[in-house]
Amino acid sequence: MNANELIKKNATNQFITKKIDMPSSYVDDYHSHSWHQIIFPYSGLLQSSIGSKRIVVPHNALLYIPANTVHKSIAVTDTKFLAVYLNPNSTIKYSNEPKSCLLTPFVKELILLLFNKTKQSAEELTNLLTVFRDQIAITHSYEIPLLIPKDRRLMTIFSQLQKQPDLKLTLQDWSIKVGASQRTLSRICAKEFNQSFSLWRQNIKLVLSLQLLASNKSIQEIALDLGYASDSAYIHAFKNLFAETPNKYRKNSL
Repeated sequence: MNANELIKKNATNQFITKKIDMPSSYVDDYHSHSWHQIIFPYSGLLQSSIGSKRIVVPHNALLYIPANTVHKSIAVTDTKFLAVYLNPNSTIKYSNEPKSCLLTPFVKELILLLFNKTKQSAEELTNLLTVFRDQIAITHSYEIPLLIPKDRRLMTIFSQLQKQPDLKLTLQDWSIKVGASQRTLSRICAKEFNQSFSLWRQNIKLVLSLQLLASNKSIQEIALDLGYASDSAYIHAFKNLFAETPNKYRKNSL
């Protein structure tokens, strides 16, 4: 049963929950819900489009989407996520602005508690949801670079790098491979992502590494998988983008 059918069936509930699996490259095309939605990918990566904004949501973050907001999601990798739908007609007033934020251990426990809600009274659920709303409100927004392009030539490059992030093809090599000049690829990349081709390519590697950091692989193994000459080069690039080391990110994501 899809989310909108569940909402219709449970119209008097304060909220409903749903577990969703999306294989890599799956597109959940533009749609909306009459209730607010929380998306928490506990494994994998999502890229969501909300109006003019596109947001990457890794496994240690969540995305809040207000009711009746048209959005679209693409699974960057095989992704499993928990979705919480919040009734806008309840006594709790939720924000009308979308937000992506880091998932603190406390908020994660709140989400898991909502998925095991059988023993709570209506009053306890209201209190729980109020805390949940407040925690999202006070958490700093968290945005990471976009990955998935609209242009078909950049999409060819992205798909290949997704499978083989250690590829060392130059911009000239890619231009021959996709049938576009280096200048054209650079111009399209600047238009879509407001950054150079080389920076976009590096960000693909770094964002994909968030998934690898959830595995048992060492930092050195991850660096080599991504095509970095050394773990120090990977650590330096990661810290420049995420303002923390891979080890610290890994520790904070547990």
